[in-house]
Amino acid sequence: MLRFRLFGFPVTVEPWHWAILAFIGGGLRIREKEDLLPVILFMVAGFVSILIHELGHAFMSRLFGCRHVAIVLHGTGGMAISQGARFNRGQDILVSAAGPGLQAFCGGVALVLLLSGIIPGGPATNLVSHFVWVSLIWALINLIPVYPLDGGQILQNILGPRRIQLTLAISIVAAVIIGGWLVLNGYYLFAIFLGFFTWQNYKMLSQLGANRGW
Repeated sequence: MLRFRLFGFPVTVEPWHWAILAFIGGGLRIREKEDLLPVILFMVAGFVSILIHELGHAFMSRLFGCRHVAIVLHGTGGMAISQGARFNRGQDILVSAAGPGLQAFCGGVALVLLLSGIIPGGPATNLVSHFVWVSLIWALINLIPVYPLDGGQILQNILGPRRIQLTLAISIVAAVIIGGWLVLNGYYLFAIFLGFFTWQNYKMLSQLGANRGW
């Protein structure tokens, strides 16, 4: 377990975070010593990108007065935990959007630097390329209207607490459609995540229906 502070925020990195990054980066295909460096570069790029994502949430939470925000990077990504925070719906939307927003912005800046030729070749280019890919793709996926992704939380706040069943129904439909597209295009890990979220949302929707006498 790795722990440190960054910009005043306590950060915890769980072991599964490294394991998932290694898996996505091709860790199972390592056969020679030369195969190890690309995986390490991907892990570093993914770690930095996801940390930036959570810093976006944390900074926005701090802007709205929350003084106790902790960042945890886990196997499937990360989360910024705002302890004791009481945000209104508009603030909640901005907090949710700040993560993928900052991540996509940094990925875009890195892409411009990469295309400009400023980045030297070799491992540096590979590192920045991985960072661009993780940042833009992860930000895009997080904006999908599937709860509990950032896009799903934004949708929940737009529709309001009285329409939570509609939020969950939209989440399930979006997850099934986009998950199917990911499977067809070979992005199986992301599809598995969406499948898990579909199951979670279905359970929540069924529970709400039972409580309200469907």
